[in-house]
Amino acid sequence: MTEPMPAPAQGSLPYTRFSTAGLSPTDAFDVWHEAISVVFDASREADAAFEAEVEAFDLGDILFSRFAFGAQRFARTPQMARRDDMDHFVVHLYRSGGYRGEAGSRPLDLAPGEISLFDLAKPLATQARASDTLALLVPRHLLEPLLPTDDLHGHVLRGTAAALYADHLLALRRRLPALPSGDAPIVVRAMVELLAGLARPDLHNDATRTSQQELALDRARRYIDAHLHRSRLSPEDVRAAAAVSRASLYRLFEASGGVAHYVLVRRLERCRQALENPRDRRLISEIAYAHGFVSEAHFSRAFRQRYGATPGDVRAGGRAAARHPAAAPPATAGDAFDDWIRRFQRDVAT
Repeated sequence: MTEPMPAPAQGSLPYTRFSTAGLSPTDAFDVWHEAISVVFDASREADAAFEAEVEAFDLGDILFSRFAFGAQRFARTPQMARRDDMDHFVVHLYRSGGYRGEAGSRPLDLAPGEISLFDLAKPLATQARASDTLALLVPRHLLEPLLPTDDLHGHVLRGTAAALYADHLLALRRRLPALPSGDAPIVVRAMVELLAGLARPDLHNDATRTSQQELALDRARRYIDAHLHRSRLSPEDVRAAAAVSRASLYRLFEASGGVAHYVLVRRLERCRQALENPRDRRLISEIAYAHGFVSEAHFSRAFRQRYGATPGDVRAGGRAAARHPAAAPPATAGDAFDDWIRRFQRDVAT
């Protein structure tokens, strides 16, 4: 094991840790397995020595953790993804050790100093050496406005990109014990935006759009905003307004999760603005139907999934809860690491 995180200062971010020091290898792995099983199915080599340590800070939207563990296999099956419905990415910096395996159909071979990204909605199988890592648990909604998340599963940052992000994470690790909780949103935004900026050029060799593409995207967005009231606003309608091919349209909206997702987000944003307007006296259902929703139940589910509050909560005065999508309720210092993960799972499920 390498050096642990320093103990957090009183009154700082919620913090939790556990260690298997002093336990037999079998008992140590059982304790580790129980904690990590909320995300991965882990198994160890028979008769191999094993110990593990976890330390984590809760920044509200993101968990920042340090893991040190013995050699083992990690797996995440489609059945697990369907069962827990976690809509998050795991970002790993391996400071020592590494792993081999597959993320979906993408082969992996990670060395120390490299950074990997895993989509928890997709299958994974790896065999890890004894390792020391820093890890982020990042909800999809923070990344998808910045880069195409469909391409991220098994993506690896190497070279300069990895070194820059590693420097950022290591500096942050030193500062987290004394970080005021009110500064957490600043830290989260910096982590996500830097990650997206470093990963995007790898995902797209032609990362910068041409002026023609920008004009087409602008036409498409203006058409969507002007026709959100239409329940049957189709990609074909948008394609015709933007004067591009179907394939080009999908490329233009790839970073936004696709045309349909972009339309849904714009509908929800307009509805939230109406609900926050004290002069708008329409019923919630009237606001939903006026922005293209055909079912009040579907609108309520989508609204809560994105904003972490119901439309009624926002209208009744819970507007601060809807300012930032899907903000998780804070953890407490007494919670165990697996309890924190289960809290993230519950937030997605609701």
